[in-house]
Formats: sequence, C-alpha cells, structure tokens
Amino acid sequence: MSNKLIPTLPENSPFLPTEEARFINRELSWLAFNTRVLEEAENPKNPLYERVKFLSICASNLDEFFMVRVAGLKDHVLHNLIKYSDDGLTSKEQLAHISLRAQDLRQRQQLVWVHLKQEMRD
Repeated sequence: MSNKLIPTLPENSPFLPTEEARFINRELSWLAFNTRVLEEAENPKNPLYERVKFLSICASNLDEFFMVRVAGLKDHVLHNLIKYSDDGLTSKEQLAHISLRAQDLRQRQQLVWVHLKQEMRD
C-alpha cells in the first residue's frame, strides 16, 4: 500500500475560498430547504392530498422561521448588536437576503394553493 501525500494548495492560492465562503448561511440554507418542501407541493407526480400536506408544512415552517429566526435577527438590529454569521453577513444583511427569498416563497405558496384548490374541486 502506497502512502502518497494529498497535494495541497498554498495558503495564498486564489483557488482557496475566503474564510466566509467556506460556510453556508444558516438562515438562507433553511429557506432553501423550505423551498424544496414547496417543490414537493408543486410536483404533480405526488398524490394531490400529499401535495396539500407539503404546502401546509411549508407555510407552517415559514411562520415559525419568522417568529423565531427572523425575530432574533430583528432584535440584533434593534439593539445595534453587530453580529456576523459564519459566512460573514451582518444581521441586517441577512434580513435583506431573507426578505427577497421569503417574498418569492410566499408568492409561490399562494400560486400553488390556488392551483391545488382547483385540482381538489375538479
């Protein structure tokens, strides 16, 4: 068995990610997960009532996300606490990203709900 060394990049290599880029933002990752839940509600291969359940789970998750995680970030901003997430964003920056993604998620939820209600009527 050969004992070969794994090649490594020098510390100043432009191919190494920055410290912040090595991490995924917890809040944005959670929104991406909830988007995947919504995609299950949009998937016509899933049975209709399962799709309704996925939509319900997505909506409930988003409510809890705002009550807990977004409230915590807003509290940081309100009290002028400068805290950085592992990926280097301030609470205010995270809130801006969350606002955009959550707005899209809510709009998609509403469209899916309209479509699912029509499917249930049919």
